[in-house]
Amino acid sequence: MLTILTIAVAVAGVWLFAIPDNVRSTLDERVRVDAMHTVRLAPNAVGLTADQLAGLRAVDNVAALDTRTLARTEIRVDGRSIGVILVGVDHFDDQSVNIVSVGEGTLPDGPGRVVTDSENETTGRFRGAIGDDVAIRASTGSWESFDISGRGGTLRYSSEVAEDAAVLYLASADVQRLMGYPADNSIDVVAVDPAPEVVDAMVADLRSMLAEEVPDLEYWDVLEVWRAGTWPGSDDFGNFVVVFYVLAAVALVAALTLIFTTMNTAVREQTREIGMMKAIGGAPRAIASGFLGTALLFGAFGTAIGIAVGIPMSNWLMTFMSSNFGGARVGWLISGKAVILSLAVGLGGTALASLPAVRRASRITVRQAIDDHGVIASYGTRPLDRAAAHIPHLSSRSRLGVRNATRRVGRTVATAVPIALAVATMLGFGAVLITAVDEDLRTFDLEGGDLILWDRAPGLDERAGRLVAGVPEVAFAHPMTYSSVELDGEKYVWGLPAESTYEPQILAGRWFTAEEDAAAAHVVVVGEATANQTNLEVGDLVTVETRRGPLELAVIGIDGQLVNNGQGLFVPFHTVLDYEGRTTGNWWVRTVDPDPATVDAAAAGIHRVLEANGYRLESSPRYVDRAQNESENRLIVIVVMAMGLPIVAIGMIGLVGATASNVLDRTREIGILRSIGARRRDLRAMFRAEGLVIALLGWLIGIPGGYALARLILWVFERKFDASFTFRFPLWPIAVALAATVVATLVVIRFPLRRALRMPAGTALRYE
Repeated sequence: MLTILTIAVAVAGVWLFAIPDNVRSTLDERVRVDAMHTVRLAPNAVGLTADQLAGLRAVDNVAALDTRTLARTEIRVDGRSIGVILVGVDHFDDQSVNIVSVGEGTLPDGPGRVVTDSENETTGRFRGAIGDDVAIRASTGSWESFDISGRGGTLRYSSEVAEDAAVLYLASADVQRLMGYPADNSIDVVAVDPAPEVVDAMVADLRSMLAEEVPDLEYWDVLEVWRAGTWPGSDDFGNFVVVFYVLAAVALVAALTLIFTTMNTAVREQTREIGMMKAIGGAPRAIASGFLGTALLFGAFGTAIGIAVGIPMSNWLMTFMSSNFGGARVGWLISGKAVILSLAVGLGGTALASLPAVRRASRITVRQAIDDHGVIASYGTRPLDRAAAHIPHLSSRSRLGVRNATRRVGRTVATAVPIALAVATMLGFGAVLITAVDEDLRTFDLEGGDLILWDRAPGLDERAGRLVAGVPEVAFAHPMTYSSVELDGEKYVWGLPAESTYEPQILAGRWFTAEEDAAAAHVVVVGEATANQTNLEVGDLVTVETRRGPLELAVIGIDGQLVNNGQGLFVPFHTVLDYEGRTTGNWWVRTVDPDPATVDAAAAGIHRVLEANGYRLESSPRYVDRAQNESENRLIVIVVMAMGLPIVAIGMIGLVGATASNVLDRTREIGILRSIGARRRDLRAMFRAEGLVIALLGWLIGIPGGYALARLILWVFERKFDASFTFRFPLWPIAVALAATVVATLVVIRFPLRRALRMPAGTALRYE
C-alpha cells in the first residue's frame, strides 16, 4: 500500500507541470475569443466618419478595428465614492475587438444600462447585482443612476479590476454624455500578422492617416501594444511559473528516490521467499520478471490514484493563477501532456527505479536468503557503529535505536533524502517567499505615504496643498503625478518633487534637485531593471515616446528600489506636467501617525476642508490597499506551500516505509528481545530513536539544500527582473522545520510501531 501511495503522490506532483501550459492555452484562447486588441491608439476624443473608419480598417495588416470611449470617474457604494473605469461600446450587437460578453443577464439594449465586470464582485471592489441601480458621477459633479443588466466582461479590461478599479461597460453615447466627451477616444486594432516589425509598420500607417484626417491631433495616452503570446498579467505569470517548475522537479526527484527505496524494501521483505523459489528451481529471469510485473502493477494502481488526485489539484491551482494573472476564470481542463507524463512517471519511472531491486533479487543466493534474519554479523566493526554504541546521556534502548539506524547506512541515507528534499523545499521556498514578501511590502510602502489624494477637476493646485497641510493630522504633503511612456515597451513614470515621501536607493549618480524640478529640467532617474534592459548609464541621453511626441531626457541616476519591478522612471514633477500638458497633479500625504484611525481622521478633515473650498477629490487610504496587498501575498504563500505538500508527503511516506521495513527486517530480533524481557515501551523507544535519527539526518541535509534552492530561485528571478533582491534566510524557519520534522516523525512512525508492539514473542520467532 505504501508503494502505491508513493507512486500516487509522485504522479499527482507531475500535474504541476500541466498548470503553466493550461493557463497559457486558456488565456491565449480567451485572447482569441475576446479579440483582444494588438494595439490601442488613444487620441483625444475625435469624431471619425464612417468613411474615415473604413479607411483605417483598410490599412495593411488590420484584421479588425473598433472605437471605444474610455473614462475614469466614481460610483457611489454604501455612501462613499470609489473609482471606476467606464468602457463605452458603440454597438454591443456588433463588436469585433475587445468583445464584451455576459455570463449572466443581458448586454445593454439602450441608454441607462450597464454591465458590471465579473471580477468586480470577485475582488470585492463592487458587489452590485443584476437589477440593482448604480450611481455614476458625471463630469459636472452630478450623479446619474444606471440599471445593471448583466455580469460579464472582456479580458483586457477585466484585468484592470484587480490592479486598479471597478469596471463597468455601457453605451459609448452614455459615457460621452456623462463625461462631456464629443466622441470616442480609443482605437482598438487586431493585427493579421502579430510580428513586431509588421505591427510597427501598421501603427505608423494608422498614425499617418489620422494625422492627415485630423490636423493637430493629440493623444491622451501612449500606444499600447500586446505582442503575440502576451496578455494582461503574462509577465507576472512568467515569473511565477519558475516556482511551479522547480517544485514539480523537486517532487519528481523525491518520488523517484522513494520508489527506488520502496522497491528495495519490497525485495528485502521477500528475501526468504526468493530463496525458497530458487530452492525449488525458480530461474533468476523468472524471479526478476515477477518482481517487475509486481512493480508495474503497483505503478498502474498508483498512476490511477495520482491522476485522480492531480486533476482537481492542478485545476484548483490553475483557477487561482488564471484569475490572479489574467483576470479570467477558467473551467476544468485535463491536460493530455500531463496524462502522458503521468503514465511515463507512474509506469516507466517505477520500472526504472525498480531495476536495481529486481537485479538484487535475481542475484540473491539460496543460502543468503534462508540465513537472512535481519541480524548482520559484521555489525559493530565499523567506527560509526562503535560511536553509536557509546553516545552519552542516552538510555540503552534509545542507543539501540540509534545503532539500528547505522546498521544499513545506505538505506538510512536513502530514506533521509526524501525528508531532506521536503525540508529543503520548506526552507528554500520559505526563504524566497520571505524575501519576496518583505521586498513587496517595503516597495509598497514607498508609494503614497499614508493617503493618496486623486486629482479631479478643477484640480488640486498649490492652494489646495496649503489647505491640506493645515489639517492637524497631516505631517507632510506634496504633489505628484503618474504618467507612462514608451521605452522598450511601456514604462511607468512618477513625477515627484525633489523632496517626497519616496525614498530612492541611488546605485549610481544622484536624485534631481529642487531647482531642476522648478525649471522642468529634462532629467530622469531610471530603475535598475530598466537600466539593465536598455543598457543605460548615468550621463546617457535617452529618448522616450510620450503621448504628445518624443522627449529627450538625461539620465542622472539609477535607483535600486523595486518599484514597478525596477522598471520605473522618476522625473521632476513639473517636467511631467510640462510634457503631459497638465497644470495640477495628485497629492501624497503622510500623517502624524500611520494608524488607521489617524489616517481616516486626516482623510475626513481633508475632504471637509477642500470640498468647502470648491475642490473635488477622491482619496485612497494606503492602509486599505496595504491590507489587500498583504491578503494577496498570504494567498500566494498558501498556494506555494500547498504546491510543496506533495514533496512533504513523499518524505513522510518514506519515513513510514523505512520504519515498516525495519520492523519486518528485525522481526525475529524483536522476538528475541521480547523473550528476554523487553517491554513494549522499550521497543517503542528504540524505534522512535531510530526514526528520529533518520529524520534529523534529513533535516541536516535539508538545511544547505534549502539555502541552495532559495539562492537558485532568486538567481532566476533576478535574471528575469534584471534587478537584485536583498536575500533573507532567517534562522526561525530552520527551527520551525526541525519542530515540524520531529512532530511529523513521531506521528507517522506510530502506524508501523503498532505491529511491532502487538506481535507476540512466539510469533516473532517463527516469522519467515
